[in-house]
Amino acid sequence: MRQNLLVLASRIFTVLLLVSAFFVNATTSITGSDVGVTGLWPYNPWWDVNDDGKIDIQDLARVSGAFGTYGDPLAKASLDYDSGWIDITDKCGQYFNVTHNLNSTDIIVDITGKTTADSGVHQRHLGGTGYAQGWNQTYGGENNEEACSVIQTYDGGYAITGPTISFGAGNEDFWLVKTDASGNMQWNKTYGGELDDESRCVVQTSDGGYTIAGFTSSFGAGSSDFFLVKTDSDGNIAWNRTYGGADNDMGESMTLTSDGGYAIAGYTTSFDIGGGDFWLVKTDADGNMQWNKTYGGLDSDIANYVIQTNDGGFAIVGSTISFGAGGYAFWLVKTDAAGNMQWNQTYGGLDTDIATTVIQTFDGGYAITGLTSALTKARMVKTDINGNMEWSKIYEGQGPSWALSLVQTSDGGYTIVGSTGSSESDVWLFKTDATGNIQWSKTYERGNDVGWSLTRTDDGGYAIAAWTMLGAGDSDFWLIKTDPCGNTSPYFEYGLAWTDSTSNTITLYRGANDAHWNYVRVRIWKIKETP
Repeated sequence: MRQNLLVLASRIFTVLLLVSAFFVNATTSITGSDVGVTGLWPYNPWWDVNDDGKIDIQDLARVSGAFGTYGDPLAKASLDYDSGWIDITDKCGQYFNVTHNLNSTDIIVDITGKTTADSGVHQRHLGGTGYAQGWNQTYGGENNEEACSVIQTYDGGYAITGPTISFGAGNEDFWLVKTDASGNMQWNKTYGGELDDESRCVVQTSDGGYTIAGFTSSFGAGSSDFFLVKTDSDGNIAWNRTYGGADNDMGESMTLTSDGGYAIAGYTTSFDIGGGDFWLVKTDADGNMQWNKTYGGLDSDIANYVIQTNDGGFAIVGSTISFGAGGYAFWLVKTDAAGNMQWNQTYGGLDTDIATTVIQTFDGGYAITGLTSALTKARMVKTDINGNMEWSKIYEGQGPSWALSLVQTSDGGYTIVGSTGSSESDVWLFKTDATGNIQWSKTYERGNDVGWSLTRTDDGGYAIAAWTMLGAGDSDFWLIKTDPCGNTSPYFEYGLAWTDSTSNTITLYRGANDAHWNYVRVRIWKIKETP
């Protein structure tokens, strides 16, 4: 079967991308002087110039050369297919098919684009440019490692943290893994004692070092305490601090604050008034406690995430039974800069709602992700600046589905990571528009996998910290790097390319960071047999 691939520049035939055996015999060309200016030939775009029995691109190009001032030969010939202008605004970093139903691969194709519906026609970066590559890497030993947090570091690499059993001094230790920009491990360090020490999050500090937060049973005043570890740029410990009382105090989240200190959130049974309360600890840059606050009622209230807000205060999210509809509900607590509660809101509670992450959105409101429906479905709640719910979405993947981390994207939408699957779970990454409607969805599978943490990377893509049960041990850290549309295979960043075809379709790919091909038009002519 002959397959001829051609992309012609709009109206001027300056871009020729035809893969055809017909090019082999192209040895001559016809100019205006060859045909004469007295009109000895009538204009005929379908003329077999080289008498090979086919009207192909060789013939059309020669006719174009001869009659270029007269007009575009293809424009004067009858089209076999014209797609019209197709909106591909949401196809960034994706393959998509254009169906022509011509039942032929012997075709000539003209592909043109527009940036907006009203802008001029272009062929900018036709064929693609700026090639890059997604990748994934695992890290671990013969036992359990569970990645909980990932950041991109100042040098373009990554830092991942979570608990390890394979390495360290005790049962579980903090584990910090540093990689280069391609995910190759540069070094790793453990921090902890003889008992259980579980890290939950990591930040990079202005001196190039790292601060890791979680909880410890090896050190401190009680059964478990908040645990904060500061390192230099090579992971060597600079200092560590514990915060807690006689019972259980579990640090789950930490953020750098605008004054160079830290805010750590989790829950406490040492200082609670019920079955566990939200606990917020504020420290200076050296980890010295400046103040702490509890928030809760007579039942169980568990904080999972904290951010500093635009006004210098804090937003803490987790789950509550003390307030809400009766069962576990999403609970959002907003404080001032000194930790004094300004307001709080609950969402759900009839069906076990566990909030995992909160971000402040571009409009000053909040977006919260988590689990609902007895922990079988993913949920997202969007609020205004005062925590009043604007909308709520429930997402179902391929089975039980969780939403565990999110970022807001430049278009006002959101990208969320978690897990989905029926018999075994896969890492699930999906992108929504500004009102929470899914635009695209990707899954990544090794073997019973969960995506815990998501960060936006400098190239516009994403890095996911996950754990997988298919690695060196029982479970391993799994770092997944994607392009802006969640692809992990090699991709190009800009432009549009024709990548494949069948007798009835052609496949196009739009660059992952392309800004110009928001509309595409495909015109197709079948190669003609001469009479």
